[in-house]
Amino acid sequence: MTEQSWIDWCGKQLTDLSQRLIRQGYYPARIQYLVETEPEFGKRYRRFLKNLDRVMEEMTANPDGYHHYDTFSRLKMDLLNFTNLNRARFLELDLANIA
Repeated sequence: MTEQSWIDWCGKQLTDLSQRLIRQGYYPARIQYLVETEPEFGKRYRRFLKNLDRVMEEMTANPDGYHHYDTFSRLKMDLLNFTNLNRARFLELDLANIA
């Protein structure tokens, strides 16, 4: 693949990730709030972003490496699994603050 093809593919994957997080109840403002107030969430989310940057740099350095699909998809799946499995705990925070 070309560098532009990877950029296009990553853009589509990040859009899909964003939509899935929103469906789970994680809007951008909530994610930022959790990053700042929940140490476990912040640690996992920052690690996701760091690994995402690394994978995207590898895509640029080696655009012919199709293993990038698996690596990127695994990162995305891990974040979605984490947010889904902990949804009650992390999204309950707003309900407790409202009450």
